[in-house]
Amino acid sequence: MTERDGMMRIKVLKEIDPSTLRDPIAIVGMPGIARVGKLAVISLIVGLGAEKIMEVFPYDFPAWVIVNKNGVSKLLRSAFFIWRGEDRDIFFLTGDAQPISPHGLYQFTKFVAETFHNWGCKLIISLAAYSMFRIPKTPRVHVAATSDELLEYFSEHRNAVKYQGGTITGANGTIPVFCKTLFGIDGVALLAETHENLRLDPNASRALVELLNDKLELNLDLVELERKIRGLKDLSDLLGIDEEESPEERGKPGWPYVI
Repeated sequence: MTERDGMMRIKVLKEIDPSTLRDPIAIVGMPGIARVGKLAVISLIVGLGAEKIMEVFPYDFPAWVIVNKNGVSKLLRSAFFIWRGEDRDIFFLTGDAQPISPHGLYQFTKFVAETFHNWGCKLIISLAAYSMFRIPKTPRVHVAATSDELLEYFSEHRNAVKYQGGTITGANGTIPVFCKTLFGIDGVALLAETHENLRLDPNASRALVELLNDKLELNLDLVELERKIRGLKDLSDLLGIDEEESPEERGKPGWPYVI
């Protein structure tokens, strides 16, 4: 492992040579409301068979560990994956938690932006939740982008609408904009409608996967993908279902700033 600016430790599982990459892009889905973005990214990782290449252990993650149903504990972390396609390579980022302070969040965001820049990514897509006071029957996807061209391209999807103003909190909001501001890499945030009190919303996550399957021409069989996801024995571990609750806070709302 290597230390990074006194803010995190990094474990590289596989070195990436940027010269071998084909038109790379990145898709981010950190945990937040109803695990919408995280479940969508995990679905894509499973469906495409992406390979884990790096783990990151930020010191500003919540101060507890995750213990699975078998009693095995692990340190909170984020992980990068890669899928190599015929015409395009895709990096994925998800994790067990988000940094708990603004300073930690911006340090983590800066590291992620620099990493995607060093790998030569041409586009950053973040997946998140659009919080509502009701459970939508058919969740729509709200689109916010760093360019008019991207905004039009993604919002023309049959189930998408333009984000009509507001804020996007947490890493799913900051990462695409940091990449644009620091390195000129355009980005788009896709936010699927969900109820603010749900712990997990597969319908909202499915709306994100369907949109990306269409717009990125991934050719995933979504029926088969859903069967795979439901059949995962370690799905609760992958989702980190308790990552935002300490034992003393179980049953209370999670971090309110995360989307």
